[in-house]
Amino acid sequence: MDKKIARAQALVNLQNLTDGQRARAMQLLVKQVTQLTAWQKAKTVALTLGQGAEIPTDLLVQTALLQGKEVSLPRVLPKRQMEFVKINQATSYYRHSFGMLEPVDGPLIEATDIDFVLVPGLAYTKAGDRLGFGGGYYDRWLPQTKATKVAVTLAVNYQAKAYWPKEPTDVQVDQILVIDERSLS
Repeated sequence: MDKKIARAQALVNLQNLTDGQRARAMQLLVKQVTQLTAWQKAKTVALTLGQGAEIPTDLLVQTALLQGKEVSLPRVLPKRQMEFVKINQATSYYRHSFGMLEPVDGPLIEATDIDFVLVPGLAYTKAGDRLGFGGGYYDRWLPQTKATKVAVTLAVNYQAKAYWPKEPTDVQVDQILVIDERSLS
């Protein structure tokens, strides 16, 4: 199966969640992530704002800020690059042409200063293989950091082996937290 078809299939699985299931998944995401030792030890975290069909991450962002962590969110740059910007409760956002919210301004956080990264994606394998959204932004950025790389996915998008072609530039994550969509009802 090629990556385009694999992405479409995994995205449909996310889109099939109701608003109530999505809200419950957000709560489970926060519970699972904040119980991790890597999260608890982290001073600086790189998160994303879940968009569209993705599991929402707003509550995790707020939790991190309340826990006194230095929180950064990505901002897209030319040539499929990205940077992470430190945010706080007063941060202003704009909607990028790709549809995601990005911080308008704030100090940049170097990849080497980040302790924990929540890596977005559509599907994962037990070995840590990741099927991203197709832009390659994280695959270009992740090699710059030594942070613990964690992902959260639905059970239906978590596979024993990749059913998509893997490329040498694909970066694996360190840990995958799985949310069983049957528990969201």
